[in-house]
Amino acid sequence: MDDKYRAKLENLVKEKKYLELQGFKNIITFIGRNCVSDQLLDIFLEYLKIYPQQIFLIPKKLFIQLLSNSGKSLHPLVLFLASQHDYIDYDLNLDNLPEEKWSYLMSAFYEKFPLMTCDPIIVLKIKNKIDTYKMLIDSPQWFNENGDFFMGLHAIEFDEDECDELFTKLKTNWSIFKITKAAVSFVDLVASKCNKESEFIQFLISTLFSLPPENENVDWLSNQIINNFKLLETLSPLEISDWDALTIKAVKCGLIENDPEYGFIRVFRKLIKKANIDKSVVSKSFELLAGYSQFTNIMLNRDAKQIQKEEVLRLIFTLVKKEPSIMALSHIPLFLCSYNASLSVTDQILLKILAYYEENNIPMSNYRPYLWGSFAVSHYQVKNHLTSKTLHSFPSTTEVLSYIPFKRLKETISCFPVNRSLCVKNEKIIRYNPSNSQDPSKMFDPSFFLPMISSLLATEAPLSIEKFNTSGCLSMVLVCLGSCDCSMRAAAYHVLTLLRSHLFCRRAENMFWDYFLSWVAHGIQHLHLQPPPQLPMISAMFLSRMVLAMANHEKAVEATCAKVLLARPVAQLNYVPELKKFLTAMLPIKDKSLSMIWVFEIIRDGIHTNSDWNTLRLMDIFNIILFMFRSSNEKFKVLVLKIMESLFRVQPATKGGTGPWAISIMIAVDKCPSKLSPEVIIGTFRCLQSLTNSSFISIFVVDFWLSIFLKYGENADICSEGYITLNSLISKYKNVFQLFNNENLEEIIDRGAESKVLSDDEVFKCRSVLLYGIKGIKIKEPNPYLLLPVLVKILKAE
Repeated sequence: MDDKYRAKLENLVKEKKYLELQGFKNIITFIGRNCVSDQLLDIFLEYLKIYPQQIFLIPKKLFIQLLSNSGKSLHPLVLFLASQHDYIDYDLNLDNLPEEKWSYLMSAFYEKFPLMTCDPIIVLKIKNKIDTYKMLIDSPQWFNENGDFFMGLHAIEFDEDECDELFTKLKTNWSIFKITKAAVSFVDLVASKCNKESEFIQFLISTLFSLPPENENVDWLSNQIINNFKLLETLSPLEISDWDALTIKAVKCGLIENDPEYGFIRVFRKLIKKANIDKSVVSKSFELLAGYSQFTNIMLNRDAKQIQKEEVLRLIFTLVKKEPSIMALSHIPLFLCSYNASLSVTDQILLKILAYYEENNIPMSNYRPYLWGSFAVSHYQVKNHLTSKTLHSFPSTTEVLSYIPFKRLKETISCFPVNRSLCVKNEKIIRYNPSNSQDPSKMFDPSFFLPMISSLLATEAPLSIEKFNTSGCLSMVLVCLGSCDCSMRAAAYHVLTLLRSHLFCRRAENMFWDYFLSWVAHGIQHLHLQPPPQLPMISAMFLSRMVLAMANHEKAVEATCAKVLLARPVAQLNYVPELKKFLTAMLPIKDKSLSMIWVFEIIRDGIHTNSDWNTLRLMDIFNIILFMFRSSNEKFKVLVLKIMESLFRVQPATKGGTGPWAISIMIAVDKCPSKLSPEVIIGTFRCLQSLTNSSFISIFVVDFWLSIFLKYGENADICSEGYITLNSLISKYKNVFQLFNNENLEEIIDRGAESKVLSDDEVFKCRSVLLYGIKGIKIKEPNPYLLLPVLVKILKAE
């Protein structure tokens, strides 16, 4: 019979077929009445993993029998039942089990009942059963594989005296203490409870730096030490016997060209920051770092291994903050050569370093006008060390302007970082996500741009206003007027004042731009804002793009810009009525299309805050946008959807907010006579993702999603984005389940299967839940696409 049932189960597992109720009960009965082979238990476990809905049919007495029949180690079926079966509890009499079996079994129960660690009976049992000191010293496999359970139990019950006694005992035997993740984490809890964190960190540091870089323990051990440092007070009395050895290993392993290991340099940096160390140690560490053979190559590298450059810069910043006396004026050229004036992490750190040098009376003015990156290399004699000997002749204003990258400025204007501060001293390093905006390494940092332009205009050197404007400099300054940072706006106004002082020449071009700046200045005055005035970003973006169009003679919009400029003596900046003129201007068809795209891009890039929403509302431009969506080509449709997405992120979709706009755009998509492109559908889904939680539109949104997804979901990209959108909607709207039935869910699953977005296994699991319910189902981590077992489980529970 053993072979018969095993063969039957093997066939069911192979074909993923469901076993009828009576057949399942027969197998349970057979296992309960006989001493069966491990092979039968193995295949039975495999079946239960496929159809866990039947696990509740297994009686508790069978679990106890399997537990008593198991040999030296527990069969995985026992652990599976302990972690999954709702009717099998940890209150069984398990005292006679050996340590290993007991540990694995309790850990399985812990997965299901984490609060069991609060049960005083269980805690008392483990204290009586387990020799904690021996467990830590030997670090057996059963402890390492069930570390979470033991830490949960012991951390609750051990008092300060017990922890102190255990730590003291361990401290005298560090040489035989086995370094494993579970053991270190456990002792860390013990040390924190008896205030011995510093002593334990010292042991971990010495252990880490004794390991070769290729050791598998370096990564997790360095992270453990860094996390422990966060709990220490600043300037802790850590005793390190050989600082030079630590410095050399950290620098050598972190700066090596092939397969660098950053764990050492990260721990060393935290150690410098936290430890109370002598000035000579910091100076020597700085010298060793700067004198390393690969140091200059890493600093000047702008391509590969940016992580390596980041770690070096973070260490430099930590060292100079620890001991400001090591800073020197001769360091500045290398920093400027290494700096690329972007919003990348490395450039943000470099700018903080330069600002710190200036704050500590290192005269940055000696290097004005500022050069950066590859443009600075030819001006500064940078050798294979940190110190630069001399400075070449200073660049002219025209030369600096020629170095300013127009494309980067234009991209920065489009994705302007409105929350970026001019003063970077207390600014946190931000990792901008390229998927949500432009690549940060391709954007220009306004925190550097404005001081650089200010230093350029502060001189009496002649300025080519044509070069200044065609390169995008004036546009960048104007868009800074919409920044949320007061200092950034004040600096922008200061630059505009300096610029006007360069327009005294009575040349026609200078007079034109002087009139433009006067037109803008009077428009800002009419807003009656508190100084320094913050323009709505749409208004600042309009002025910025207007300058770009006029300076670079963009045919489609230049003439309309001139008419707008001459139509009023003062710019209307509270609701920008001039934008409508670009939509209604009489132009050839091609120019008309370009003009409309120009306006829509301003609106898309200018939506950042509620003030931008209010500006759009006052402009009463939505009907025009909606009309363009219904009647225009795919490019316009995608642009309109991006505008809507930005709007929904800053203004809730309520009845008094963007709710009516959201409903209108969904109706426009749904009623579109022709088949829409994948780009339009994906843009529509992203609009839905940006909607806030509002009962005003919730049912309409979910119904609309279902309609669009079923219509277009056979495309893999659309299906993937559709699942992400559904996940977003589920998290926002509690009444989402009202619109789904089994038929809907089957169709949603079918789209995932047809587009291959769902794997065969995921499709099977989803359909299994639909057919057989959710009992016994455990979903620890939802699929990145959200995925449907979670949704189905919730729906079936309703």
